[in-house]
Amino acid sequence: MPSHSWLLLDRESPRYRLPDDLRAHDPMAGHDCGWVEQMLPFVRQFSRPGDTVFDPFAGFGTTLLAARLEDRLALGCEVDAGRIDLIRERLARHELAHGTTLLHGSCDALDDAALPPFDLCLTNVPYFGCRWTGAPSASQLYNSQSYAQHLDGLRNVFHRVRAGLREGGACIAMVENIRLGDRVLPLAFDLARILGSLFSMEDERVLVYPHESDETDADTRTDRRHEYALVFRKQRERIDLQGTADLLDALRAQGHAFTLFGSFVRWQQDPQSPPPADADIRVDPDPQRLDALLQYLRDQGFALTSWGDPVPLPIHFDSYRGRYYFRADRIDDQGALIRLDICYEQ
Repeated sequence: MPSHSWLLLDRESPRYRLPDDLRAHDPMAGHDCGWVEQMLPFVRQFSRPGDTVFDPFAGFGTTLLAARLEDRLALGCEVDAGRIDLIRERLARHELAHGTTLLHGSCDALDDAALPPFDLCLTNVPYFGCRWTGAPSASQLYNSQSYAQHLDGLRNVFHRVRAGLREGGACIAMVENIRLGDRVLPLAFDLARILGSLFSMEDERVLVYPHESDETDADTRTDRRHEYALVFRKQRERIDLQGTADLLDALRAQGHAFTLFGSFVRWQQDPQSPPPADADIRVDPDPQRLDALLQYLRDQGFALTSWGDPVPLPIHFDSYRGRYYFRADRIDDQGALIRLDICYEQ
């Protein structure tokens, strides 16, 4: 893959294009089918032969076909049974059905035994507002009734992806901001925020598709012939260890009561141990004390989130029950990170 920030996709190979007869059997007529050429460079760069490539939104099996063409094992989840059959037929026509595992359902509904571990997650996410006309399913994100519901569904899927992805593996999602009527929804940016709460961002690419005409249109609205490839990796963040220790001392000096536990304690006891990716503290679930602690952190320049969502102050504590912790992040002008996880539930 070239090192520049864009990838021009000039043509789709007829050899690997979704066949018209299979496309005709799909409720959306294959409208949302990506290109094999779109996926091949990412399979090659972010996995090795014999690795398992996972697509949580398998769709038409485009990612899975790209994986098999590059001698990787292919693993996919798909909520629509008709598309499962379509994937099987598509791969069989290329004599690449072996080495492929297909699971019917959304991956966030599967237990650890049902979903084997994988080395790379590579996917095109479903788009909000596509008006799914196929078989109904509670897990069908094309059929989300609201944008907030759609983002919640994506968050649940990628939480499960994180659990199954090997340490050091990449999670790559293809996505663009979408236009619904005269409204633009920042799906790419919202998904990046979700992924950023689970993984470390490594890179991005802008995928550019060909134009059928070079004519200039006076309408300044984009024709959407591009996508972002958001490249994240499951790895331990590097944090400012001394800055974190100084923060903990400052919190104690301000009278904030907490118990430090986890990897930061182990590192303090043994500096030769693996460096921590954050500092974990446990606090009493007292709304007033939590408000005071969070307000202090915000005043010090920390961003406060709960499962990737911004936390407004004062907190409405009942809204966060069952989420277990708040996260406080601060990145300085040198790129140094301090990350504090504030656990208020067991």
